[in-house]
Amino acid sequence: MIKNVMDVKLNVKPVFVMFAHKYYYEGPCRMAGGDALQPGFDTMVNGAIFNGTMEGMKFAMPDCINLMEPAYLETTCDWDIKDEYFEKLLADREEVDVYLASGAFGADQVFNEFAVRCKKPLAIVPDVWGPARAGGLYNLGVDLICEITWEDLIKKLVVMRAKKAIAQANLLLVTRFNYDLPVAGATDSFINLRDVTDRLGIHFRTVNAHEIIDQFHPLPEGGNYTTPGRVTPNITEEEIAELGTVADELLAGAEVKAIEKDMLINSLIAYKVIQKNMDLYDCSGAVIPCPDICSTRRINQEKFTFCLTHSLNLEQGIASACEYDVAAAVTQLAEIVLSGKAPYMGNTLPIISTDGRGINYQILKMITEEDMKEVGDLENLYVVYHSTPHRKFKGINEPNGSYALRHFAYDQKFGAVMRHNFNEDKGQVITFARFTGDLKRVLIGKGTIVKSVGYDLDNCNGGFIFQVEDQKKVYREQCRSGLHLPLVFGDYTEELKMLAESLGLEPVMV
Repeated sequence: MIKNVMDVKLNVKPVFVMFAHKYYYEGPCRMAGGDALQPGFDTMVNGAIFNGTMEGMKFAMPDCINLMEPAYLETTCDWDIKDEYFEKLLADREEVDVYLASGAFGADQVFNEFAVRCKKPLAIVPDVWGPARAGGLYNLGVDLICEITWEDLIKKLVVMRAKKAIAQANLLLVTRFNYDLPVAGATDSFINLRDVTDRLGIHFRTVNAHEIIDQFHPLPEGGNYTTPGRVTPNITEEEIAELGTVADELLAGAEVKAIEKDMLINSLIAYKVIQKNMDLYDCSGAVIPCPDICSTRRINQEKFTFCLTHSLNLEQGIASACEYDVAAAVTQLAEIVLSGKAPYMGNTLPIISTDGRGINYQILKMITEEDMKEVGDLENLYVVYHSTPHRKFKGINEPNGSYALRHFAYDQKFGAVMRHNFNEDKGQVITFARFTGDLKRVLIGKGTIVKSVGYDLDNCNGGFIFQVEDQKKVYREQCRSGLHLPLVFGDYTEELKMLAESLGLEPVMV
């Protein structure tokens, strides 16, 4: 089955190690008088603290956090420590990703021993007394999270969930020549995929491009040409008929319909076959080498492109990268789980301004002089463009946004591509990022959308102009990172920085 990283939950186990006095007495460990000194009073207060804290946890936790059944233990002023305490607190340790613990003054010995025994990250329930519990745990080498507010703590948990989701992901690699890098395309991607698995946990499932394209037709008697006699996940006649309905729905919802239905179906077949292979190999995304496959001439023969595949995958929270850019796909996984939004990946280039106008016009034909006049401020500009916009920039679980359908091939008009009018999003903050090919750094930055470009163009041209704080700084770091900078709507720079640090990578903020 397809393993969608959006479905991954972080298992958080609440643990309460409380304390109760067994007898009436006064002294330096008693901070009250009257009924509060009587046996049983502490137990009553502990119950109220437990109930109130649990209600607060349930209210504060986002849907991506699975709040497990809590463990509750009350110690006493006998200062006893028993193995049964830890058997109770650690009963389901194998399922736990993070313990969320609350400890009371007086229960410190049991609390600290539990923290050492759990061998999992341990978060302290936020309150101003955090240092009283955390300081000693740091000294004991506990993997500790201690934040002053719920907001800060939850941000840490969301990042931990992203790390877990990435580690569990498999990526489908459609290859023609090589495994690690393409012959043409994203040669700035990861130089060693074995290192990626070792460092991040991601695994890769490889299928040859010729085998994939053979699956674009119902399985013939005797098998496909490249895999004779084998049963393969070819498209079926029933699925082709269903894709006809999908094509009608896509055309009905499009603001612009600049592609014929039969050509749209050809690209939908490619999407369906990739989905079937992801399902077969339990994948969370796909990486496809457009130029390497294009040179076989089979794309021209079948009259399709994979652009729509990427758009439709991304809308569902499935990483999907062209030009065999594995680093971009991994970046997309991170952005999906941190933001809940569909990323957009494209060529990301500076617009250089001299004499009041951009000089990139000759190489960036999707930008016109009229575009630049509308932009006005020509300082610190970048442009991002590709043919993989989609309908889920505002959120994967949000309603579809507006879109157009065009074709990729100029002459034969095949290859369905989506367009989005980013003028609807002027002023929107975006976050862009990229894991570097040497797996040492993560480039992280943000900008603001100022102008849509390429909406009415075919081929690989849809995107937008955005403004950054320091164009030269972005460009210098981009030269060490790569061309494609996958992006999402919103500011997730802090979360990406925290994720990079948790993975042992250097966050490069621009």
